[in-house]
Amino acid sequence: MGKGEPSFTLLGRKIFFLNPLPAVQNAVIDELIQREYEAYVVSDRTVLRRALKDFPGSMVFVDIDQTITEKDWESWIRELLKAPDLEDIRIGILTSNRSDLLQNKYANMLKLPGGYTMIHRDLNITVAQILNILNANEAKGRRKYLRAATEKDGQTLVNFPMEGRFLSGTLGDISTAGCSCFFTDDPEFPQNASFSNVQIKLKHTIIHVEVVILGSRLEGKTRIYVALFSDRISPDTQVKIRKYIQTNLQSRMDAVLG
Repeated sequence: MGKGEPSFTLLGRKIFFLNPLPAVQNAVIDELIQREYEAYVVSDRTVLRRALKDFPGSMVFVDIDQTITEKDWESWIRELLKAPDLEDIRIGILTSNRSDLLQNKYANMLKLPGGYTMIHRDLNITVAQILNILNANEAKGRRKYLRAATEKDGQTLVNFPMEGRFLSGTLGDISTAGCSCFFTDDPEFPQNASFSNVQIKLKHTIIHVEVVILGSRLEGKTRIYVALFSDRISPDTQVKIRKYIQTNLQSRMDAVLG
């Protein structure tokens, strides 16, 4: 990251959906996660407002049909736009209301960089519109893969096949590109060692992957191994990894928001 360069230009923007309809949550957000965007659901605008100062560059899609009146939403949005403690927060509108007046207000008068997205019955259309907005705002940054820290999860394990048995370790983090892991007794894996049937348990989901040991590093007295998944990883396995990452990240964000 260059000197003075905002973190979100590298890591991407956090994307918050405030009070989304269940259909939007299930279809739109799931699709964004599968495309490696970092998206969250939030139900409390006051809590979100307080937290946004810690997440500069975030995008917030507000469903103005929910919880309070549109006039109150306008006031809340205007306050965010003027807030000196919110660095480059980008707001967009979600609504089922096809009012030209509303669209003119938010898209043309307030010039919201997150746009004015009307929720269609065909949610694929809504997904496409939001993806266009995210792309225009460079929401993914230079990051290619979502990654979730797992070492404190307590329900994640990695098992390497070793001489007719499995060597069990702790997963440190995971993405669809690879993972890190460590062991109680260091197996001393050499660089470029390959394993064809590594078992990873992500809570209640078990996946099998081929990996190559990219390298290792010492953290205190613990050796952390970095493993890359082979390009033969199945699309179904990638979907399972991303679904776990979504649950993991949302849980961590919920804890931050309190």
